[in-house]
Amino acid sequence: MEQSGSTDKPQVLIELSPRALAQVALLGAGLGLLYWLLTLLLKQVIFVPLFCGDPANVMCVGATGSAGVVSLVLTSVAGLLGLVRLAIYRPLLVALAAAVSLWGLAAWTAPMFWLETAAWSAALFAASYALFTWLVRPRSFPFALVLVIVAVVLIRIVSVL
Repeated sequence: MEQSGSTDKPQVLIELSPRALAQVALLGAGLGLLYWLLTLLLKQVIFVPLFCGDPANVMCVGATGSAGVVSLVLTSVAGLLGLVRLAIYRPLLVALAAAVSLWGLAAWTAPMFWLETAAWSAALFAASYALFTWLVRPRSFPFALVLVIVAVVLIRIVSVL
């Protein structure tokens, strides 16, 4: 006997409530601000004093980018922990995809006014964490991985245009 309203077919996607997606976006925005602050701090406290005695030094010229890379790694670890705390599905894949997508953000935003840089960092982190949280929802890991890789490649292509 069949009961009405029940199905035996498993769902193809993991459920993601709008509230959870909003929490991830807020986490991403906070991570973007943390990233911006860490980049400033590392650049001014570590990279400039160590490498900018000679302004032509390659490490001095790339101080912002180098500080951004270190900040991105630290922020990605914090993002992973935040996603785990929010019980988001496949948090490591989300954090890694966001990090690869946002690689080089410090160099992109370096010429901007500080408030504009902070706003772009928060917005791009929020968007990338929300996007990848949404993309990892398929139950099939290979399919989710392909979706994420395609999205990352497209983002990286657009970022160099």
